[in-house]
Amino acid sequence: MGGFSLGCGLGWSAPCVEILRSQLDDFAINVIASVFPAGAALGTIAVPLLVDRIGRKWTMMVLVPAIIIGWILLISAGTLVPLYVIGRLVTGACGGMCCVLIPMYSAEISEKHIRGTTGVFFQLLLVIGILYVYITGFTRNVIAISSLCCIAPIVFGVTMSFMPESPLFYLIKNKEEDARKSMRFFRGPDFDIEPEINAFKEQVERSKYQNPNISIFMRKPVLKTLAVAYGLMFAQQFSGINAIIFYGFTILEATGVGLESQIELVIFGVVQVVSCVGATLLVDKVYCDDEHLGRKVLMVISFGTMCVCLAALAGFFILVKYQPQLADQMHWLPLTSVCVYILAFCFGAGPIPWAYMGEIFPTRLKSAMSSSAAFFNWLLAFTVTISFPSAAEVLDYSVVFSFFAVLCALAVLFVIFCMVETKDKTFAEIEHAYGTDVLARNEEPSSMQ
Repeated sequence: MGGFSLGCGLGWSAPCVEILRSQLDDFAINVIASVFPAGAALGTIAVPLLVDRIGRKWTMMVLVPAIIIGWILLISAGTLVPLYVIGRLVTGACGGMCCVLIPMYSAEISEKHIRGTTGVFFQLLLVIGILYVYITGFTRNVIAISSLCCIAPIVFGVTMSFMPESPLFYLIKNKEEDARKSMRFFRGPDFDIEPEINAFKEQVERSKYQNPNISIFMRKPVLKTLAVAYGLMFAQQFSGINAIIFYGFTILEATGVGLESQIELVIFGVVQVVSCVGATLLVDKVYCDDEHLGRKVLMVISFGTMCVCLAALAGFFILVKYQPQLADQMHWLPLTSVCVYILAFCFGAGPIPWAYMGEIFPTRLKSAMSSSAAFFNWLLAFTVTISFPSAAEVLDYSVVFSFFAVLCALAVLFVIFCMVETKDKTFAEIEHAYGTDVLARNEEPSSMQ
């Protein structure tokens, strides 16, 4: 439900931007649309200050009243731009924190063989939230849309109140009995939890020597892990996804196709949900040459397909400019390209970087490193959303989408050569694959070596 709330915030711009155009100038509209990821970037900074002190659950619970206040500001804004900006900043900050907290919590409560699936649920609920906002767009009323979105964080708070804290967090705080109660909640009373509890205890013991100071972040294994996380976040955002989500209505209007743009918006919202359901079923079941390559195969297929779709969309805008009659005959191409693009994104490039981030970072460094990667992601999202309208106006849509297509092609190479597969691996095995397990060994006192 945290993902659903974030989806409401992300999807809000697409219907509301066009409604507000009759009341506000273009500059104000662009600021309102793009300030959400700026708020999300700022929100990620607060996560390390809270998550290792009050826990994963209670940090999420703190967000609930803040998100509700943000939506109340949007409901009451009217034509006051500052209220829209503050409301979007607040909801964005809470959304950015959710992007760090939820994959972390999800990874820590899941068995290793379903960790990919549960990680993708965050993205699944996010896209359902986006679809929900697209459907509310038929009200043609910003107050109604914002009011309906305000329901999501209330449900989030109520449902999360029944969940226990992460067992790994309890062990970090030396509360072994609470960790066992939490694990039994998630596994059931008859499940043998001892192997997982022991693995977590060993992980916590090793992590005691991973002191989160500046020098440890300069170590080669940590820099390598951060570089992969940053690379995936860069590829995700410069695939152009937020430009299409935030300005989907405007982009579809620009194609000049006859179908009502709000209906097209809902269609590709449905495609997001269907494809995310597929990704949830597949992410832990994809094999290649008898090796478990679930994450990597999906990422390569995802970015490769997105590259083709963006190239097709760029080609359509060239036809609109130079061969309008031929473009009319190919009226099906923009919506088809966007739908397949969204489908491909939800199969890999969307959910996997966030779920992957919850898997690859060392325990003691996880909050700081996850927040850093999320901050970078949302900073890029802000850059894309604030610059997209101007770039499309100055350079034309065809050039902008061609640029995104080239970056998707480069992302395929990055995934193939740099990404380590994490499917069916324990956290200890993942740390060994990235070399971050040596941090604990190098810093153990000699009596323990």
